[in-house]
Amino acid sequence: MTQTQSTKISVRNVVKRFGDTTVLDGLSLDIPAGGHLALIGNAASGKTVLLKCIVGLYPVDGGSIEVDGADISSLDASAHEQLLDRFGVVFQRSALFDSLPVWQNIAFKRVTIGKARRKDAREAAILKLRQVGMKPETADLFPASLSGGMQKRVALARAIMEQPDILLLDDPTAGLDPILTRVINELIAGLAEETGATVLSVTSDMEAMRRDYPAVAMLHDGRIIWQGATDDIDQANNAYLDQLVNGRPDGPIKMRLRRRAA
Repeated sequence: MTQTQSTKISVRNVVKRFGDTTVLDGLSLDIPAGGHLALIGNAASGKTVLLKCIVGLYPVDGGSIEVDGADISSLDASAHEQLLDRFGVVFQRSALFDSLPVWQNIAFKRVTIGKARRKDAREAAILKLRQVGMKPETADLFPASLSGGMQKRVALARAIMEQPDILLLDDPTAGLDPILTRVINELIAGLAEETGATVLSVTSDMEAMRRDYPAVAMLHDGRIIWQGATDDIDQANNAYLDQLVNGRPDGPIKMRLRRRAA
């Protein structure tokens, strides 16, 4: 982080448990304002849990999470609602409403809380569709008729609908081919640069991570074990990072395999 960058999100010694299972175990992470950070880690390492803690969907069991210096756990319901307005979130499986056309998915909040007339909300949704490279006629289609890549772009359009200053993305290119992966990541980078939004993106695509993200943090055993510039990965001298990024089967990360029933 440079001296000119302030911290947008500060995660300090966060603990999150589910019953007897500790998922986050004293995790600390600073995300600079306007930063574009990839969050990596092996399967079930707690990456999605961290995103949900940051937006307050999961209360933490220890530590603190601050957004622009405000501890989210101390906010009342009204203040927390205002905080959520500043977030744009893309879920791993897009999480679109199958029963609603595309434009209503994108403008869902405006329509449901009566913030805008339906005609105005539809026009605003079409503008967002154009922003993510989709045609206006897509607005009246239903999610089931869209390809996986198109659904991802609709989810991104919904995330940026209210011009958030923070984007949390949960593996936004999961399951996409390399071409669509690059298209989506370039869209995200372009939107972030255009709006100045802070981006934290979970990704399992190491090639795309190296190419599309300037900074990276690795989560392992409930903690961030490395954070730095993507260009510094190969000189990091971190066996865990090396194994994950290069997909090596042998190393300090031991994968748990389920045994097949006899």
